[in-house]
Amino acid sequence: MRLQVKNLRKTYKKPFSKKPPFEAVRGVNFEIKPGEIYSLIGPNGAGKSTIIKMIAGLIVPTSGEILFDGARLGYDTSAYKKLSAVLEGTRNVYWRLTPLENLHYFANLRGLSTSAIREKAVQLLKTLDIEAKKKNQSQHLSRGMLQKLALGAALITDPEIILLDEPTLGLDVESSRKIKDIMIELAKKQNRSILLTTHQMDLVEEMADRAGIIREGQIVREGTMPQLRAVFQNQIYRFTVRGSYKLPKEWVKAYGAKILSEQSDHTEWEMDCKSSKAVYQILSELGKGKIEILSMHKPVEDLEEIFIRTLKENGNGENK
Repeated sequence: MRLQVKNLRKTYKKPFSKKPPFEAVRGVNFEIKPGEIYSLIGPNGAGKSTIIKMIAGLIVPTSGEILFDGARLGYDTSAYKKLSAVLEGTRNVYWRLTPLENLHYFANLRGLSTSAIREKAVQLLKTLDIEAKKKNQSQHLSRGMLQKLALGAALITDPEIILLDEPTLGLDVESSRKIKDIMIELAKKQNRSILLTTHQMDLVEEMADRAGIIREGQIVREGTMPQLRAVFQNQIYRFTVRGSYKLPKEWVKAYGAKILSEQSDHTEWEMDCKSSKAVYQILSELGKGKIEILSMHKPVEDLEEIFIRTLKENGNGENK
């Protein structure tokens, strides 16, 4: 099922207050195709959780549209039966119920009978590695088990769209890996659409097909991982030459060349060559000086660096 978000806005205004309204979300647009994991990344207060709650129907948007396969939410409430969400925190399940009771409870809320999901509930607990605790009160489970149980409560109804708000935050390596494996299984083998919000850049690098970087309620940059890297890596090169080498002043001025490492046996520097023509000119200059090139390559940005650069470049919050 395709999820589309069009010009979504949320404005808060206190009644009888002279303070200007606060715009938590400002004209957000994105879509998620079946089988795709889309990630929203941004600092605290950027609007990620507000967006998820509006899609889930927990917060009413000020304006804009949320569409499931073209059906506008709010008019076609049956579409919500095809969506499930796991929100940040540990209050996604009822603590006085056992894990098995929680799965039955949330399935019953969505109109599924106990008999219809009896076998599936047991199998889901096995898949999540919490079957051994199925008769314990949920309040006695560890944070990792509670998070896996919350995911189970979301999956028991076979949703086609899954919203995950910080699903692995604070989890141990084993629990985090289990949730990642389940996400991949859902998207790539079961063709579900997943919206993921997180602060963990390594999780986005590993899981997301596309990502939107959000700042002050707006998506300021969006794309696949290669597309996001390409924004800052058009003509940035790193050179390593044999021996000590002094960078020409004109390279420092024109290309921002800077030394990264200088040893007796080698010198490494980075520069933005601006164009392919400039790259060949630099190589020609090195050749004329009979400088031995040990390596030359384009560095691969990690997502964290792209995120930081994007926020710096979009300090005004404008869409790109």
